[in-house]
Amino acid sequence: MQGGPIDRKDRLHENFVAALDLLDAEQREPDRWEEECLSYALGAMACGMYLVAEVELAAFRRPLAERSPEVIATLAAKPARFTKAMLRHGLDYVQQHYGQPQVADLDVPPALAAGQLDFQSSLAAPSR
Repeated sequence: MQGGPIDRKDRLHENFVAALDLLDAEQREPDRWEEECLSYALGAMACGMYLVAEVELAAFRRPLAERSPEVIATLAAKPARFTKAMLRHGLDYVQQHYGQPQVADLDVPPALAAGQLDFQSSLAAPSR
């Protein structure tokens, strides 16, 4: 049986902290792929879109060899935006301001979460 919104939120927060701890252990800031995944996960958690946050945290853990070369190239052309310290601050903010699940919290349908993967791939599409 799947846990409730509080269990899911706690697990997401733990996974987010684990991602930052991994970067600490490797003594580095997130690369652009990881930064993008963590920032999207953080925003999704703040919106109560837990499934989307799970998809983003899974993408964070994707080995370099399994990342889309097109997306990596697109992200590499953009400046870095978030440091580990900024992401930690963001998580603290989300925990303080959105700590308790609200009636409006969204459990995003799997099709929408899968669409997030399509969105990430679309980053490599040429702009018009």
